[in-house]
Amino acid sequence: MKKVVQMCCLAAAICLASAAFSQTSVTLTGPTSGPVYDGIYMSPYYATVGGVANTPVICDDFADDSYFGRTWNATVTPFSGITSSNTSWGLAGANISSYAEVGYFAAQILSAAPGSVNQIIYSFAMWAVFDPSGVKNYLLDPSHLITSGPLTTAALCADIFGTAACGGTGNSTVGLLTQYAGVSGYSNFAVLSPYVSGSTTQLCTANTNPSSTGCPAQEFIVSVPEGGTTVAYLLLAGFCCLGAMFLRSRRQLATRTIA
Repeated sequence: MKKVVQMCCLAAAICLASAAFSQTSVTLTGPTSGPVYDGIYMSPYYATVGGVANTPVICDDFADDSYFGRTWNATVTPFSGITSSNTSWGLAGANISSYAEVGYFAAQILSAAPGSVNQIIYSFAMWAVFDPSGVKNYLLDPSHLITSGPLTTAALCADIFGTAACGGTGNSTVGLLTQYAGVSGYSNFAVLSPYVSGSTTQLCTANTNPSSTGCPAQEFIVSVPEGGTTVAYLLLAGFCCLGAMFLRSRRQLATRTIA
């Protein structure tokens, strides 16, 4: 019952933000049961979104940084409404049709077993959609290669980009980016793009120097109910939240926390 109430209230927060103000408050509260790989926390993470605690969020941004405990304002954009001017990667000049591939990898992360190798693979694959060179350079950096265990950095690189792009090592001839380029659907996701600190009108552009732009966080993806209209979401959320009230009458944080 508690989980149902949280999802209904999250739907209300997101729909209100989308329909009325196009923004909401986000606080990154910590990792979930996702794994840590090579010193980086993998998606999903917990956040308080629009006042709804313990909301799973998924990071699509390897080029920037976020910090646990930090609060910022973000615009809420459903996948059906993405343009080149209302998301951080759109402003950075990325191909906005690639959000469909991001949605695919987000769905895989959420459906994978918590703490599993698949969550690592799909987290890095998602980051590589918009920042392929950053991800590839990180995985091939000789200063922190993982050469043993269930997932070496060479194998992870090949899983994402294919063996030819990763020095001929690994087991995947065709990487995930090639396999799932051009997928469609995933209307049950929305993009949380951060605003520049102190602004309610200027969105952060991904992959820029945060010290000069004042961007407080990375861009995140959040799951929302699929199908229906904003009005229907608000009605459902209102009934759920009112019902809950009637029945009653959760890598080092100072440096790179996520990617």
